[in-house]
Amino acid sequence: MLKPDALRAHLTAALPELARDPEALALYITGGALATRHGENLGFEVRYTLHLVMLNYRGAPQQVFLPLLLWLRRHQADLILNHESGVKDIAFSVDVLDDQAVDVEITFPLSEAVDVLPQEDGSYKMTVREEEWPADMDFDPIALLRQIWAPGGPYSEFLVGYPDDPEV
Repeated sequence: MLKPDALRAHLTAALPELARDPEALALYITGGALATRHGENLGFEVRYTLHLVMLNYRGAPQQVFLPLLLWLRRHQADLILNHESGVKDIAFSVDVLDDQAVDVEITFPLSEAVDVLPQEDGSYKMTVREEEWPADMDFDPIALLRQIWAPGGPYSEFLVGYPDDPEV
């Protein structure tokens, strides 16, 4: 399963606090299932629920939500494109630790297709299929996310800054 590691790398690049303390992010999988059919094609799909837990995060939970949603647009677009799943399948809870820190847990379903090709020597080559890029991902999400403001800054009421303003 490749998506949890890809998400970890994305969030670490997007959130400076996480880059300073990568141990604050825990990812674990529950509810795994294999989707397959009988037939010549040996490929299958791995489906599971990913639990993302950020401990002692010193920022607004929305600062975690935005990078996650941008990542989902690229890596699990069907979750966002389907109105029903986009509304109910991404769940979170926030535990307020004090006036500056929270623990955030977010759960959502992921899937990964695995192509299986028989080889001449009798073995099998398995490859996790790359996700197709949605048409609306013509921007660099990390460049956008570098504009997220930490609470207490001059623009703390905004989560995303203004790229055309050199003072921001």
